[in-house]
Amino acid sequence: MEGRQGSFSLDNVSLPIVLAVAVSAVSSASILAVLSGVPGPTASFWRMLISTLILLPTVRGGSRLGSGFYYAVGAGIALGVHMSSWFQSLFYASVAASTTIVCTHAVFAALFMLPQGERPGISGVSGIAVSLIGVYLLSGGDPSTQPLGAILALIGAISGGVYFALGRMVRKTGMNVASYVVVAYFTASLVSLSFSLLLRFPVLGFSLESWFYILLLALIPNSVGHTLLNYSLRRAKASTVAGSVLGEPVGATILAILFLGQYPPLRVYLYMAIVLVGLWLTIRDELRYPEETV
Repeated sequence: MEGRQGSFSLDNVSLPIVLAVAVSAVSSASILAVLSGVPGPTASFWRMLISTLILLPTVRGGSRLGSGFYYAVGAGIALGVHMSSWFQSLFYASVAASTTIVCTHAVFAALFMLPQGERPGISGVSGIAVSLIGVYLLSGGDPSTQPLGAILALIGAISGGVYFALGRMVRKTGMNVASYVVVAYFTASLVSLSFSLLLRFPVLGFSLESWFYILLLALIPNSVGHTLLNYSLRRAKASTVAGSVLGEPVGATILAILFLGQYPPLRVYLYMAIVLVGLWLTIRDELRYPEETV
């Protein structure tokens, strides 16, 4: 993706387009996780392991990991917690509620990056605030969510914020995206496997249909979606990238209607619009000013 001169490079693609593709891809994660019927940590384990194997050939020989390696391992630990807790929350909450709660990781990412001197501008702060209002309204629009589901989703939000913040620090070291995601995804797979074994969840013996959705989970939201988000961390602030994912609840809610028959009340569509307005405000500064290159 960060190829040699004369070859295709995502650096030549507008950042909003990259983020739009990434958000569209990650929006399918909750739907695919529900359709697989696999326990949360186990779904996270296979998603991360398969993604690691898919992306491993993209790591260039002789790539230096450097100091970014330790940040990458930390990001992988946070990612394993994020995915495991979020996927498990889907057993106790609707897609709309769980996804909107977990996507508040944008706030935590911004907070965790404050010591690094990254402070979102007025537009970014306003955008996150507006989006969170929409997120709050959207999650409250579904009375079927159990407290455990909300708690697990919140754990996913906090750990997701750590993941994006550490990912931004990795990319600042100059570590290329292929090396970073392989280290992070593999670490996340080990963390998720540990949760599965600790909680005595099965890791094998699933139906062909479940394996099909697990494969899609690794291909679409992870190998495409999360990898593009991690790439974007070289060109944008952690708060901007994490804030862009606030559009995920909208996409996930629409997919839940189409594939799971989860029809939210009409007022939910208004809440989606609020999230989208906040999303635009969050990334507006990146549209207006030259993209940062590290």
